[in-house]
Amino acid sequence: MKLYLKYYRLLPSTEGGCVPGAQHSVRALDVPLESYIVLVLYRYLELNPTDVVVHFVQCKATTNVLRIVLPTSSVEASAFFTDAAPLPDDPALFCQLPSIAIERINTIVYGLCGICRRLTKQHVAATKSSAGLLGFKGNTLVAPADASLWTKFCELDMVRCVEEVLKLGVKDSLLPAEIGQLESHLVQPLKSHNIYKLINLVNNVRISSEEEHRKLASAEQQFDFHANHKFAEGYEKTLADLMLYICFELVERRLTNALLRAKVPNLSGWMERVAKHDEGRLHRVCNEMLPTAQNCSLLTALTGCDALVLEIPHEFSLYKSDTKKLNLKGDQVLTTNQAEVLEILRKVDRIPTDIGSAVNDWATNRFEWDTVPVEARPEGGKLPPARILRKRHQLESLVNEVMRLATDGAIIVDFCSGTGHLGILLAHLLPRCTVYLLENKEESQQRAMERVERLALRNVVFFQCNLDYFTARFDIGVSLHACGVATDIVLQKCFAHRAHFVSCPCCYGKLYNIEHVSYPRSRLFRESELALKEYFCVAHCADQTHDLASDRTNVAKAHQGFYCMDVIDRDRALRAEELGYKVLRKRLKDESCTPKNRLLVGIYGEGDMR
Repeated sequence: MKLYLKYYRLLPSTEGGCVPGAQHSVRALDVPLESYIVLVLYRYLELNPTDVVVHFVQCKATTNVLRIVLPTSSVEASAFFTDAAPLPDDPALFCQLPSIAIERINTIVYGLCGICRRLTKQHVAATKSSAGLLGFKGNTLVAPADASLWTKFCELDMVRCVEEVLKLGVKDSLLPAEIGQLESHLVQPLKSHNIYKLINLVNNVRISSEEEHRKLASAEQQFDFHANHKFAEGYEKTLADLMLYICFELVERRLTNALLRAKVPNLSGWMERVAKHDEGRLHRVCNEMLPTAQNCSLLTALTGCDALVLEIPHEFSLYKSDTKKLNLKGDQVLTTNQAEVLEILRKVDRIPTDIGSAVNDWATNRFEWDTVPVEARPEGGKLPPARILRKRHQLESLVNEVMRLATDGAIIVDFCSGTGHLGILLAHLLPRCTVYLLENKEESQQRAMERVERLALRNVVFFQCNLDYFTARFDIGVSLHACGVATDIVLQKCFAHRAHFVSCPCCYGKLYNIEHVSYPRSRLFRESELALKEYFCVAHCADQTHDLASDRTNVAKAHQGFYCMDVIDRDRALRAEELGYKVLRKRLKDESCTPKNRLLVGIYGEGDMR
């Protein structure tokens, strides 16, 4: 296993100095915050350097640079790639670092939480008694940041919080919101998947329901849900505590322990519990690796910080996990009043463009299902029998288009690949191409890996990461039912590399503006009389599509939904055409295989549009 981390500069040992009391020589490195977090965890878990080899990749410095110290022997054993030498053609460098390359399963992991989970799993494999670090059923931080408040908080929010604290100056008046959010979370009552098992263990009772808990005779026997919220996720220390402590230890150095005790007593108490839990070892690793003397410009305690204001939300809980709680659309409420919808669609009709999609023109498939091994068919993904035929029909339309576009040596990326239905079939049918399966859900990708291993495919590389982290060059991007804005992120990736695309969108109603994707997509739609809220209303109506053969379906509403899908996809196609693409707007071959049956095929430059 190879761990790739950014660094900015390697200092000579004479500049690096020594850690007070250290019995070995040290070298100093300037690194970004993410590299520091991973390295502290690496040292804390006492991973074997031969099992997890650290590779430092030189990058340009940013404003927040931490100067860490490592034993000279560790530095010399690590591989350094510099700007003076070309970087190797290694998939582990195809996304934003840090990353881990697991060569035996041809898998690359990106994202701070994904990296820390992999390191912890490596540690747990050798030290079974530490399994609790991965939480109940090993699920701590397993959900991606776009689906879990916890992962988002540890992977994105806390990094931003620490960077803001390191930049605080005498004229600043407000502390980062994340400090108050964790304080509020820690005063929430404990929640646990196996709560009654925990109650029985802690309070030496035998109950199995809330009613039995209320009937317990003495107060001593009743479980205090607030007092037992000892750690970030609950009663036991997990990886989330380690990651957050590494961050807040830096915050404490900058703001002082006294200030944290005064403003966020619950957070301060949590830090003490984490530090004492392993007799101060995590705290020692932090100070050995990042002595304050080496970082006086960033970690010197602020003076007069008592005047800094901290907002603590009345109720804030990181136990919430669904993205609806993220309030992605703010206070925007979309109308479903049919009269208002019809008025909006009349505005759409006045946009000078053709809106619609064509019947799929593939008379026969470019491949025969009978020649495809079971593991490369939908059956290999353990789908219920009722879904297998529908999944086949979905795959056929996309695979036919990709096989027409693919040339020997092409790199094909299956974005949001799930358990690999599309990407694995493409890898089997196109053995001279390389197929990247990109998925942020660890469990789904594990199932895809098992199928690839049974098929003995050698042209598949797995990327476990969010879409935003992926920066590699490729030739064809494909996506089958990438949810909402994910479809447009995929198209953006294709635009950036002038790659062809074959995309079947999904969940139109989940569109919303993000930093690098805004709506409407095309100039023509932006200059129309359609307001942003009305555009999202059309997207919302596009999800009112249902099986036309069902007696329960409002057929007129469903047809309106199909038209709304065509409206949104026309906007997407126009955006691609502005960038030099030729775009086909089709429907899947068997239109009844899914209500989300639209297909966008984009060919960059000269190509056969048939």
